Formats: sequence, C-alpha cells, structure tokens
Amino acid sequence: MYPWLTTTFQQLAKRKHTNKLHHALLLQGSLGIGKTEFAKEFASYVLCAKSSPDHACGECQSCLLQRAGSHPDFHEVLSEKQIGVDQIRDAIKKLSGSAQLSGAKVLIIYAAHTMTEASANALLKTLEEPTSNTFLLLVTDKAERLLPTIISRCERILMPPPSLSQTQSWLLTQWQDPVDEEFVQLYAHAPLILLDELQQEQGVSYEAFKQGLQQLMTQQINPSKLAADWQEQVEKLLSWLQFWLHQTVKKRASLSPQLWQLHQEAIKAVKRVRNPGVNKVLVLNQLLSDISLIKNQ
Repeated sequence: MYPWLTTTFQQLAKRKHTNKLHHALLLQGSLGIGKTEFAKEFASYVLCAKSSPDHACGECQSCLLQRAGSHPDFHEVLSEKQIGVDQIRDAIKKLSGSAQLSGAKVLIIYAAHTMTEASANALLKTLEEPTSNTFLLLVTDKAERLLPTIISRCERILMPPPSLSQTQSWLLTQWQDPVDEEFVQLYAHAPLILLDELQQEQGVSYEAFKQGLQQLMTQQINPSKLAADWQEQVEKLLSWLQFWLHQTVKKRASLSPQLWQLHQEAIKAVKRVRNPGVNKVLVLNQLLSDISLIKNQ
C-alpha cells in the first residue's frame, strides 16, 4: 500500500473487521495517487477469510484466488470511454445470489464518472438494496460528473494526495537516477504520474523542455520551431509551461506582473486545447511567442 494511503486503508479495514463498513464506497481523489491499486487491495481484504484488523492474510483460498485473478466473487467494470448500461447490468447479475465461497462479494467500478445516465440509473437499485454481504467500490477522480442520486447512496471516501516529502521518499525507492527537483515539485501530488513520466523513453523530457525554453529566451530558437517540435504533446507541455511560469514568478520579482499575466494565459490555454477542433500547436505557439517577448525585454 502506498504510504500516503495507509491510514485511509487501515480506517476502512478496521470498520470492515468490526462489521461497520458501508456497502457502497465512493473512492475519490486526484489522478496519480493510486486509487486503482487501493481499491484492488481493499477488495482483497474484504474477500479474505482470515483477515486481521488491518490486512488480508494472503494465505487463505480467497487470497490465493484473488492473487491468481480468478476469484469468483470479485468483479470489475471499466471502459476506455464510457461505461454502458449492459456492462452494469452484467455486473449486477454476477452479484445476485450467494457468494460462491460463502464470503463477501465485491464489485469495483473504475472511472465511475464515465457511466452513462442509463448505466448509472441501472446501478441505483443495487446501491439502495444490495444483496447480502455485497460491497461496491466506485473509483473516480471526477466525482462532480456523477449523478447526485449515485453520490447520495455512497459513502464518500476522500483519498489524500501525498505531501512533497512523501513523494520524494517514495520516489527514492522506485527510481535510482537523479531527478530535477522542480520536476518532482510539478508532480508532487501525483507520484504515479511522476514515475510514469520518468519511465517514458519517448516524448519530450522535462530536461529537454527546460533546455528548449532556455534556447527560446536567448533567441537560439524561434517559437514556431519549438511549438512544432512539441506538437505531439501539446496538452502536457502547456501544463508544464503553466507550472514553469508560476515558479518563475517567484524567482523574477521584477517581471512578476508580466509573468503572472502569462501564467493566467497558460491556464486558459490548457483549458482551450481540450476543446475539439482547436489548433493546439497554434495555441502553444502563441504562448511561446508571448514568453519570448517578455524574456527579451
């Protein structure tokens, strides 16, 4: 279990151990903190036949089946785009009746906010009147997109992001090479995204990003060329620019008003490129051009 989620896990485990756990939990928190892994591990705890107050035994038949990915009372729903009504209905059928191992039944719905209105409505009755010893775990980073009727029937569990120091300590156990301190700060509250970025062998690295900005500031490269080089990762690079501008405001007090205005423009740009039909490279090019003008004054 990730160290920043340990307390939450132990609290829920204690409630399950004393039969005080709500049958429907809405596990909500930001991207990159480990909600999926948390849900799976907690499901294993709920299904365990010999659990202690804070962890599954890892040795009973249920734990062995769960580890092998073949537990008959564990079910999952996920989709790359939207969770359709047929997926929810199929999952509900699997929950009906008694548990095959005479224990609990668990259903995890990943990215629950992607349920269509029809699929969410199909889930309502199960949330209101679950079959005996049935637990539902809804995982989301966008709880505001869920129907109010779904939210009202679940207990909301806020998953805390790690502190900067927790991320730094955890990263030392996962990555041996030196990491730019500013880059760690950028993803301080999303350590799994941070690690994924470090492990990627393709695309623009943060080091290359900073080098590109340095070239832009010293007029060694023009904004159009830089925007073209970064066109495959515009959304991410705009987010990086937003963060970089915020950090630069702190360091360059004399240019704070101009840089702060650019920071606000970067925020707008990040939102703008999420709309279909928008020329992302053009948006990036405009922001880089504005940065170039400020830096050369």
